[in-house]
Parts: sequence; C-alpha cells; structure tokens
Amino acid sequence: MKTLYIVSTSAYAGKSLAALAIALHLRDKGLKVGYFKPLGSLPVKINGQVSDEDAVYIAEQIGAPPADLCPVILDEDLISRSCGGKLEPLEEKILAAFRRAAAGKDVMIVGGIGRLSRGALVGLCASTVTRLLEAKALVVSRFAGDYSVEDVLIGRDLLGDRLLGVIFNFASPAAHEYLRQTISPCLEAKGIEVFGVLPEDETLRAISLRELAAGLGAKVLCGEKGLDGLAKHFLVGAMGPQSAAKYLQQVEDKVVVTGGDRPDIHLAALQTSTRGLILTGGLHPSTVILKRARELGVPVLLVGKDTFSVVEEVEHLRGRLRVRGEAKVARARELFAEHVDLERLCAALGVK
Repeated sequence: MKTLYIVSTSAYAGKSLAALAIALHLRDKGLKVGYFKPLGSLPVKINGQVSDEDAVYIAEQIGAPPADLCPVILDEDLISRSCGGKLEPLEEKILAAFRRAAAGKDVMIVGGIGRLSRGALVGLCASTVTRLLEAKALVVSRFAGDYSVEDVLIGRDLLGDRLLGVIFNFASPAAHEYLRQTISPCLEAKGIEVFGVLPEDETLRAISLRELAAGLGAKVLCGEKGLDGLAKHFLVGAMGPQSAAKYLQQVEDKVVVTGGDRPDIHLAALQTSTRGLILTGGLHPSTVILKRARELGVPVLLVGKDTFSVVEEVEHLRGRLRVRGEAKVARARELFAEHVDLERLCAALGVK
C-alpha cells in the first residue's frame, strides 16, 4: 500500500481540493483509495463519533467509510493538556485508526492541517506524521511571491527524502509563467519536483449563499431554496439608481451588498442576474422588495453590521477555500487534469 500525505506551507492553500482531486483520479484508475486525516479542526459528529467536517466530505465523495477518519481534534483543551504535561501520547491512537482505515486499500490519501508546523504543540507536526504513517509527502503552496517558494525549501528540510514535490496554487497569469519558466527549473535542480501550477479560478473562489449566511451570522429573510447557489462576484451598492442599473447589468452571478434602506439598489439588483442580496445596518427591506425576491428565488440576507465591515468579512470568508458542491468538485478535477501532471505524481508515489 502507498500513502500520500498532503501538506501545505500555509492555511487555506487548497489541501482538501488536492486530496479530493488526486483521490478521485486514483479511484478512476481502478485503485482502492482511502482517506484519513490524523488531526482535525472542524469537529462534527458522525454516528456518535467525533470526526472532521472536511474529512467526512472527502470520504463521502470517494466512497470511503466514515469510521476512523479523524482520531484527534486539535482544540484548546488538547493543547492545554499537552502544555501541562497531562496529554497521553497520541501516536499510537493515530496509527491504530490509520491501520483500520487503510485495511484493504491500495492507496491512502492523508490530509494535513494548516501549515507544516501545525500540530507541533501536541507532538504531531507534518514531519512527525509523515514518519509515523510511513508516507510520502506532497506540498501544496498558495503562491504569494518568492517567500512561498522559500517555504517549500524549508518544507524540504523538514520532510527530507519523504517529500515528493510541490503543487503551486492560486497563481495569477503573470505568476504562472514565472513559476513555469524560473521557479520550477530552480526547484527541480534542487531535487524538488514541481507537479503543477494551478491558476486562480472564479468557480473555486465562489462561495455559496449558505456559507455566507453562516459566516456572517446573517438572518435569511427569504430565498432559502437559492442558498446553495454560488456567487462569483460581489458588488457594493452605494451609488445613485441610474448609475446602479448600468453598473449591475455588467456583472453576472453576483451578490450585492448594500444598506437595507436602499430600495432603489435592491430593485435594480433584482432586475439583473443576482445570486443574492446582503442588506447591512440591520435595516429590513420593504415588503415589495421581499415579495419580488421571493418570486425570483433570490436569497436576502440581513446583517446588523455596516457595509464596510461586511465587505471585509466576505473577503475573509472567500479566502478560506472550501471545496463543496458538484460544480466545485467538477471544476477542481478539470483544473488538475489540465495543469497537474498526475501520471508523474503517481509514478513518484510508486503507483502503477
């Protein structure tokens, strides 16, 4: 059996996206693929057993059993017990769960948490887990300049010969060429294979209205059936009605953020391709606006904060990439097929 541990140099780099795309590729090749996440941060109960939300989602997508997915949740209590010397060793617990999850599998995909150092306070940073599970490691790096490349080099120092290579993610068009022509040859000369460079993508950066409502703590006034729709663009409605009409017509698949006391903006938005309205200031819209939104199936979210604060929170939520829904999974697979040398990665892992 082969084990691939997917780690990253920063949080929200796209580890779950990579794990799912690679697992589905291996499954399509006829291999028995399992998934495991030794450390979780998003606790959820499945059949009475605490697991990790991301791990459960990926396991569902690849048809892996929900048991033994994530034996340890990294929370304040666990860290406090570790710092106080009251934490039992976790390695045996993780190894036992991993062996149960891996039974009968050809390949195990193991998901990392946060950055390479995450888990060090409980003795389970990336290098420790890689050694414990006898895994090979793939680094996913969210490209944000040369220091992202330097972090990969530090990752090589930490992981040693267990590091297979790197996939760069979120590369702008200009960065894409720089990574291909300058950085990739440099890293490969140092023994670090670059398996692919993934571009920025609107669909993967899109966020559902349901995620927005939960993240903003918003009250859903109407349009519950449209909450799973993906918003790719966000516009702030702070102009006059004539300017707004022209401005809003130019952008599709959008969410409009504006004050609850701007019925002119609300109506102009509802006359164009709008996924949802976020109304700020805790001000309820008129019954006319709500009636029209219900007719169109457009969710209307009410938030107590001011428009500027809501826009900041939206950008923060969009930066926390979560692969959810058929559209995102399909797009992730398309991007990996086009921009990642999956066959070279399989060969490096030793999968035929």
